[in-house]
Amino acid sequence: MNKPAELPIKFSFNVPNALTTSRIILAAIIAVLLALGSKNQILTAGILLVLAAVTDFLDGNLARRLHKESLFGSLYDMIADQVLFMPNLILAIRAGLFDRTGGMVWLNPYLYAVPALAGGVTVIAGIVIYVIKRRKHVFDFPTPTTIAKLNFWFWLAPLFIAIINVGPDLLLAILMYLALASTLLTFYSYLKKGSYVFTD
Repeated sequence: MNKPAELPIKFSFNVPNALTTSRIILAAIIAVLLALGSKNQILTAGILLVLAAVTDFLDGNLARRLHKESLFGSLYDMIADQVLFMPNLILAIRAGLFDRTGGMVWLNPYLYAVPALAGGVTVIAGIVIYVIKRRKHVFDFPTPTTIAKLNFWFWLAPLFIAIINVGPDLLLAILMYLALASTLLTFYSYLKKGSYVFTD
């Protein structure tokens, strides 16, 4: 949904934004657990990752149902997604949780991780540039495409499987390749639809 450009970027405390905030808090807890690195702590991190992912599904749906949609809420949601994903992917790699796909994924795990992290950095950079430019002239933030909305789940799936350490190694490898394909498609769709944020 397009957010009218004239709307201010203003925080309001409501249930959807509270859920988004809870995702950021859970991201920090997951990061600590992964950094500590015991088997039980890593398993707990995986369970909390699922809970955090559920908040990503709920906050947007509740915002629409409760008529609490806002430009701030949309941007905050995207930032929270990256706060959840990027640091914890780095920590999972550091903990060696992707080592089991070493013989199946070329440049394991960087073929999956580097494009995904680059995508996350691009999202954050786009939001920062948008907020700065919007002070001078008002314009709409590009609405995420369908593939972009799905892409976050393609990113999370390998991370979850690696942290929980379930399923065959081949499954994790396939999910990593799917995440790569999804990332490349998302880059293309965003550059086609929203490159004006960086260029105008």
